[in-house]
Amino acid sequence: MHGERGRHGWRGGRGPQRGQIARLVEPCLLTLLSERARHGYDLTSALGRFGLDPEALDSGLVYRALRDMETAGWVTSDWHVGAGGPPRRIYNLTPSGKAALEVWREELGRTHDFLHRLLDEGGER
Repeated sequence: MHGERGRHGWRGGRGPQRGQIARLVEPCLLTLLSERARHGYDLTSALGRFGLDPEALDSGLVYRALRDMETAGWVTSDWHVGAGGPPRRIYNLTPSGKAALEVWREELGRTHDFLHRLLDEGGER
């Protein structure tokens, strides 16, 4: 079925593909990390704020994005051992990550403007 939404996001058809969703997860994660350091589960849960359903989102996608951003130097991570719980990897935004977030925001702003022009033009016909 075209555009059917599966357990791990969109699949099939001409709707958003896994790679497109993954790319949009990056600015969401950077935005969340700009507020404070967080662990992976907290980041995944907080993605609902941007309209991404944490229960339908493949958590592996989030951790791959975090790993890629760490490789790029946008985030760092350290293990935190809390009382009574398992160790958790805590992610922090770097100055390079702040710069990457600004680039993302500028690009998304241009995309926003483009989409509004496209939708306005389409609505007038």
